[in-house]
This record gives sequence, structure tokens and C-alpha cells, in this order.
Amino acid sequence: MNLKCDIRKRVLQSRDALTREELEAKSGAIIRRVTELREFREGSTLMVFLSFGSEVRTDDLLRWGWEAGKRMVVPLCRPVLGELTSCRIDGFDELEAGHYGIREPKADLVRPVPFGEIDAVLVPAVAFDRRGYRIGYGGGYYDRFLPGIPQAARIGAAFSCQIVARIPAEPHDIPADRIVTEEEIIVP
Repeated sequence: MNLKCDIRKRVLQSRDALTREELEAKSGAIIRRVTELREFREGSTLMVFLSFGSEVRTDDLLRWGWEAGKRMVVPLCRPVLGELTSCRIDGFDELEAGHYGIREPKADLVRPVPFGEIDAVLVPAVAFDRRGYRIGYGGGYYDRFLPGIPQAARIGAAFSCQIVARIPAEPHDIPADRIVTEEEIIVP
């Protein structure tokens, strides 16, 4: 098994072992830290992944953004094209279950936002290392998306059990600017 697959399997087992109460409490701590970051406080257009499974719960971050008057953007996965589209949403009622069971904007409510307008993006991952490099689920969606938003702050969100010693990085990999866990903010 290659190293990335091994890391992915090991970290997912650890993350999936968190209880519902742990997921909620740790997610709350992470979201509080994210909302204190200058990039999120001062940014006007923020992209946030829609959590699924045992990922960091992001719904409270979306609520915070709407209450703060931010334009909140979520990814729309387009498997046929192998890419993400950034789409504005104004409420959870605009979402439905999409590809891979991940919530996404309803087909009749897709409002793409130009990449150049995104000030910060909350980046999901299975694992991060302290240099900011990440391992996703293997689809490469964020690997292809991140180069298109060089102006946006790239903020990783993960539980401390998702931080590993070292991820094998390739030349095309773009590291996160910061990684927020329930215990710390890691600055690579």
C-alpha cells in the first residue's frame, strides 16, 4: 500500500472513532478559532466546505458568516469535469444531497461565484502535516481548484488526530496557509 493510502486509512479510522459529542465539541472549538482569523473576519466572500461523515462540522461557520453579512460560498462537485464550482448560498434550504452524499446547492439554485472574488477558503482534508500539505479523499478536486484562487487565504480545518508528521508532497501540491484544530492554529 502506498504511503498516502496508508495515512488516509489510519487517519480516517481515528477520526471515525470520535463520538458524536466529541465531533460537536471539537468542531465548535475549531469554528470559534476560524471566526477569529483576520482572513475570515475581514473577508467578504468566504468559501466553506459542507461537512459530511466525521468531518469538522461547518454549519455553524456558515451561520456565523450569514449573520456577519458575508457572502458564503460552498463547493459544487462536478465529477464529469473533475472540478469544483464555487456557488453562493443564502441558507441551508438551498441544499440537497449530491455526489458522494455531500450536500450541495440544488440544481435550480446554482449561483457560481468567480474564483477571483473569494477572499478565503476553508479547506477540508483527511490529513494535514505541519507544513500545510494535505491528503484528501483521492479525487483531486481541491488539488485542481486551489491553483485557481491564488489570492484567497487557504485555511485548513481538521481535528488534532488528523495532523500527521509528514505528507509526501508533490510539486503541484499547494499547502494551506494555516491549519485550525481544536487545540491550536498551525502556521506552516
